[in-house]
Amino acid sequence: MTDDLFRDLQILFNVEAGHACHTYFEYRKAADHFSTGKKVAGIHVELSGAMGKRTQFQQDDKAQLYLRVQKDPSSVQNEEQISLPTATPKILPLDDDTVLNEVKYTDDSVTDTPHISQIEQVLIIGLMESYRRSMAQERLTNEEILTYIAFILRHVTNWNVAVMALSLRSKMEQDSRRRVERSMMQLEELAKLAATPDASPGVSQRIPLFYACQVPPLWTVQKDLATILLSLGLTGEALDVFEKLEMWEDAISCYQRMGKMEKAETVIRERLAIKETPALLCFLGDVTREIEHYQKAWEISGHRNARSMRCMGYIHFHQGDYEKAMECFSTSLAVNSLQIPVWFTYGCAAMACQNFSTGVKAFRRCVNIEYDNFEAWSNLSTCYVRLHEKQKAYATLQDALKCTYDNWRLWENNLIIATDCGYFDEVIRSYHRLMDLKDKWVDNEVLNILTRAVLENMPDARGQPSERLIGNLMELFGRITSKVTAEGEIWMNYAKLCNSSLGGRQPDMEKSLQYLQKAYRCITQNSDWEKDVEVCKQVAEQAVSLAKIHVQCTKDKSTQESLRLLSAAKLMLRGAFVKVQKQHTDPISQILSPEVVDVCQAMDECLSQIVSQIDTLRAA
Repeated sequence: MTDDLFRDLQILFNVEAGHACHTYFEYRKAADHFSTGKKVAGIHVELSGAMGKRTQFQQDDKAQLYLRVQKDPSSVQNEEQISLPTATPKILPLDDDTVLNEVKYTDDSVTDTPHISQIEQVLIIGLMESYRRSMAQERLTNEEILTYIAFILRHVTNWNVAVMALSLRSKMEQDSRRRVERSMMQLEELAKLAATPDASPGVSQRIPLFYACQVPPLWTVQKDLATILLSLGLTGEALDVFEKLEMWEDAISCYQRMGKMEKAETVIRERLAIKETPALLCFLGDVTREIEHYQKAWEISGHRNARSMRCMGYIHFHQGDYEKAMECFSTSLAVNSLQIPVWFTYGCAAMACQNFSTGVKAFRRCVNIEYDNFEAWSNLSTCYVRLHEKQKAYATLQDALKCTYDNWRLWENNLIIATDCGYFDEVIRSYHRLMDLKDKWVDNEVLNILTRAVLENMPDARGQPSERLIGNLMELFGRITSKVTAEGEIWMNYAKLCNSSLGGRQPDMEKSLQYLQKAYRCITQNSDWEKDVEVCKQVAEQAVSLAKIHVQCTKDKSTQESLRLLSAAKLMLRGAFVKVQKQHTDPISQILSPEVVDVCQAMDECLSQIVSQIDTLRAA
């Protein structure tokens, strides 16, 4: 039939054929049918953009989507040969104090379209459904589909077109905080109208184009309503709907959420008396926490019920029986390999059993299914570390950080593993990020390694000399010391860097002296430091280093300035020497403890040299 007299029938045929192809997942054939219907109708449909506002308080216009619909002049003369009644259910507006009911475009002409007949409305619904099924379910796709729906609802004159558009809009808006109330109320309105055959308008006005619109059945609308009620915390109201629909599994879940375990068990046992099913037995196991119900569910399912094995695995896991938990999880995953939480817990059980190779397998599969699962990436990295594969652990942590940039624990792991692997530039970057997140972050061991690597010009993991990082490292120390002022090791490392001539830099003796003095004050601020042998050794080393810097600073100085520096070094050394000697000398034998003999000797020698230099300067 190619005559214009049969134009509407041709469109309807292609629309219904397209929906039939969707039923059997033949999306390419469906798209061909809708494309043919569009050609017959002489209509052009495309998404476009225009400036406009979405909220009441929006000051500047932003780019907004809209549906552009154009018709061939020849098609207007022959449209809607089939006479159809005009009736629509109540379309509820969005009653929100911020978001507008619909986008307010700067140019009102973008919403001016030619008359859209009911047959063409059905065709646009079909084109929308074909587009929706051909695209991945994501936020942008949802916005595009809602743009189709907004256009249809502005022009709708057919009952079934309106029901289809409103039910789909309600389902897509249920996750929006500002739109979920309208979503619930709209579904209530549709369910009430569908459940009342005698309501106005009559059945004769509701029937036209029913099959061409793929209107959802009443029970689907009611189920969607119950799902929204449940998400809003209205568990009792959702329970009423599920019981009315005899959706016992959902009803049992509602009883569990309400804490009515006895009532849930009663309903389960009543349904089991009628027929035993693996799902009901698993619910009974959930309520009673008795593992034999899961075992029975596994048996009567012919060893095909993944949930029963999964639940048994969780029970063993919480009881600390990780070996049995791994067996159950492995069996469950063999039946259904797309259970992300099970893969994750399976990996955790493997780690608890020290079976890190299995942990790698589990967490690797977990991130293959859900890439942005940063906890799985982190655990995978830990498994690689325990298997002594630190390069893989480092690479894995880079993926983890892409998923969550603000997790300080991941950055700490990255800092440690990058240090072990020798990625010193990454260590500096990680330390900066940890200070962004934790402000006064201190890891003396890492800073000691970094300082040594740069001063000794060690090659990093890529074979490049670490000397090139001295500027970055000094910048890091500058930031650290502006926040943390009471850590002697940090000041000492900073002083070493200032006193180096790496990278063509001139040693800064003055700064080095200043930082060593701060380090010495930090380490001796405890009044009883001399009682600890290890601290004594550290103080002695610090005192000798500081004294040598004092001596170096006397070069090119006046006699008076040199005497001042040397006198300060003498007082500092003598104070430390006297305290250590007094604390660790036997009061009876007057013998110095062997543990501090070397450090006392080093301080005494340095002190003698400084006294000699002072005498020489004074004699001159």
